Amino acid sequence: MKLSVDPSQRYAKMRAHTATHLLHAELAQFFPDTKQAWSLVDSDLLRFDFYADRLLNEEELALIEKRVNEIIYMACEVKIEEMWIEDAGKLGAKMFFEEKYWDVVRVVQVFNNEDACEQDKAYFASRWEKLSIELCWGTHVKNTKDIWAFTIISQEAVASGIKRLTALTGPRVIEKIENQSSLLSQLVDLYEVKSSAQLIEKTQKLLKDFWELKAQVESLEAKSITSFLENGEKKSNEDFDIIMKVPTDINFKTLWFQAKQYFGGKNVLLATIAGNYILFTVAGNSAKTLAQKLGLKGGWNDQQVQWRDEKVVAFLW
Repeated sequence: MKLSVDPSQRYAKMRAHTATHLLHAELAQFFPDTKQAWSLVDSDLLRFDFYADRLLNEEELALIEKRVNEIIYMACEVKIEEMWIEDAGKLGAKMFFEEKYWDVVRVVQVFNNEDACEQDKAYFASRWEKLSIELCWGTHVKNTKDIWAFTIISQEAVASGIKRLTALTGPRVIEKIENQSSLLSQLVDLYEVKSSAQLIEKTQKLLKDFWELKAQVESLEAKSITSFLENGEKKSNEDFDIIMKVPTDINFKTLWFQAKQYFGGKNVLLATIAGNYILFTVAGNSAKTLAQKLGLKGGWNDQQVQWRDEKVVAFLW
């Protein structure tokens, strides 16, 4: 049997792996004591779980992405060497006392680029330092320029005190940009504007129109429900002062709010022929007890029960 390595896949994972080290280093700017909880390195894709008490905000995410891309642009050397654990500690390699290490460790360092032009050195003055140093046995690019580009695509909390960042490198960043450009072009056509620069203005106008129409619909809906409560057919029995059959297209949430005000001080049952119902009682009467007496399933609190139970239809006529 002959084993072989797929070069394209290997280099894609090398890009993602070295970018993971850069991401880890940049996270220390916001969480000085953080460390890796878990990570996945795939073909131009990385997931990095780290210890933190909060999620990063949009400005922080953008700054991390910017800084990592600056290091890529700077074409920094990635140096790998084996050394005694004590020497690695003197260099400042990240170590955590609860973890166990061999006497001889493999150290991956990312150095600033001493050959960069003076303009670059001036622009990146704040980054002119040892950029990353970690113990690692994985495979890496030789220079940060080989990563091509870096972009964060998601952030989430995966467990108590553990956050996750997912990011892309290499050609997959270009694919993301192309997809976003395609989406913008589609929106330009859909919104019938001349350029993507007008999308925000158009969206703001559409949202304004939407909320105005929504308010009008809600107002009409409220008036319709009020009319129903005033004029709709009602009956009563020994348990309820008001029993009403409700049209299935009525907004139950709005109905409950208005009915509580309109029928204050009464025991009320409102239900549809589909079995959706709201039952509420006056103070001193238990809605749950009354629902149980009628054999209806439901729950909420002692003054109100809301559920769906087809048996309620029997009480409407």
